Amino acid sequence: MKRFIGSLLTVIIFLMTMQHVCAEPNDEPLKRLVLTLLAPKIQEQINQYYTNKFTESPTFTPFLDGTDVDVEYFSSLIEVQVKTIPYVGPHLDVGIDSIRFSIDNSGSIVVVEYKHIRDYDLPPHWQEIIKTH
Repeated sequence: MKRFIGSLLTVIIFLMTMQHVCAEPNDEPLKRLVLTLLAPKIQEQINQYYTNKFTESPTFTPFLDGTDVDVEYFSSLIEVQVKTIPYVGPHLDVGIDSIRFSIDNSGSIVVVEYKHIRDYDLPPHWQEIIKTH
């Protein structure tokens, strides 16, 4: 019983000392760095999601309006939440998507969740890229 209580106290103390830190809202250089490094992974996820919807893969612009990023730091990983508005052609928005990444201390990036939030209609002259099932 003493071992159990000792182990339990150790775990509680460990959990109490773990800290997570959120990036400050005005920390734009950090957000830009994160988006720059994650851009290929973000585009890969967009390609995967929209491949069955369009004949042309949408893209995203990490440094214009339409892409938000939140970063949380933990002792063993960094969690990044990216919300973006992919577009085709001359910035014709096709939807809103949210992607959550986990980056461990060795730099390994894992997509935790891809969530499609909303569709936007394309104008008539772009309807030909829509795949019909």
